[in-house]
This record gives sequence, structure tokens and C-alpha cells, in this order.
Amino acid sequence: MARAKNQAARREQLVLAATEAVGRHGLAQLRVADIADAAGVARGSVSYYFSDIGELLQQVYQRAADRFFTGRSAVAAGLPDARDKLVACARLGLPDGPEDELALVLYEFSSATHDNPVYSALAQSLFDRQVALYASILEIGRAQGHFEPTAPALDLAANLVVLEDGYGLHIVSRNASLTPERSLELLLGYARTATGCPDLRPDRAVDGPAARPRD
Repeated sequence: MARAKNQAARREQLVLAATEAVGRHGLAQLRVADIADAAGVARGSVSYYFSDIGELLQQVYQRAADRFFTGRSAVAAGLPDARDKLVACARLGLPDGPEDELALVLYEFSSATHDNPVYSALAQSLFDRQVALYASILEIGRAQGHFEPTAPALDLAANLVVLEDGYGLHIVSRNASLTPERSLELLLGYARTATGCPDLRPDRAVDGPAARPRD
């Protein structure tokens, strides 16, 4: 049992190191040596714990996807009001800033989808799940009487996810005109128009679970 725990801990160490290495060097230039250096281990340790670098990188992607889908789904589930759910999801769907490691990782993988069908499938799955999350919140808001959507929920949800992605790219690209705070205001501006709900403001739920720090 102790050996299994040690192996799990070492694999997690390598996933964290690979995440750092992808953010620092980019996916195209990434070498096994970069991961080993970030983890402070010999290169052979990487191949010992992972069959190949592709397996390790899929774990890196999953870690980022867990934050931007699983993590914020859990936050939304703890908020009964659909208005709070939507604002929380919008806030948690944007990078914290230019150095947001997991956001950088997702954009690196997105740039590689054209040449890698595995990454393409992963990106498609994450997009679909995020759209489904927003769509469910929009439907809850309609049922609660808060939202009067101007289009089908799936259409509005897809627009919200694409806007997140676009603003996020500008944030990590250091666009001074699109800080996380400004991007959130713009994203919620679209949401207010799309739902007919003026209550979708950045200051909603700031003291609740949605405000907790992210990994």
C-alpha cells in the first residue's frame, strides 16, 4: 500500500512538473528533460512512471480541464440562485492573469489540435461540457423566473464559452485593455443582454464559494 501511495505521489509530482514545463516552454518545444528538470528528477523517472510523454500530457490536460469544468461545476452546484451560478461560472472560466499556468496549458493544447486528433477530441469534449454547464444554468434561470433567453440555451451557452476563450487568450497574452476584471464585465454584459437579466453583475456571490482561491 505504501508503495502504491508513493507511486501515486510521484506521478502527481510529474504531472505538476509537466504543467509547469508546458507553460514555460510551450507544447511544441517541450522535451522530457524539461519535465524532469522541473520535477527535480532524472529523465528516466518520467518514462518509468508514464509509458510515454503523450500519456503524461493527457494527465496535464485533464488537470486543467478539471479546474475549468469539474471545479466550477462544483461551485455552481452549491449556489441555489441561477444568477449567482452564472456569475460564478463566468468568473471561474477566465484566467487569473497572464501567468495563470492552467489557462496557459489549455491554450497550448488548443494550438496543437490541428495536428493531433487526441488533443482535438479532448478540446471538443471540454467545450461540449462547458456549453452543457452554461445551458443548464440558463434553463434553471428560466425556471426560476430570472432569465428570458433571447435564443436557445445551447446557442447562448456556446457564445459564452467562446467569449471566455477569446477574452482568456487576451488575458494570457498580456493585453492591458482586457484584464480579468474588464473581461468579466464584458462577458457578463453579453449575458445580461442574452438573458434579459440586469442582475448579472460582477459583485454577485463574491463572498460565497465562487470567491475561493483556485489551484
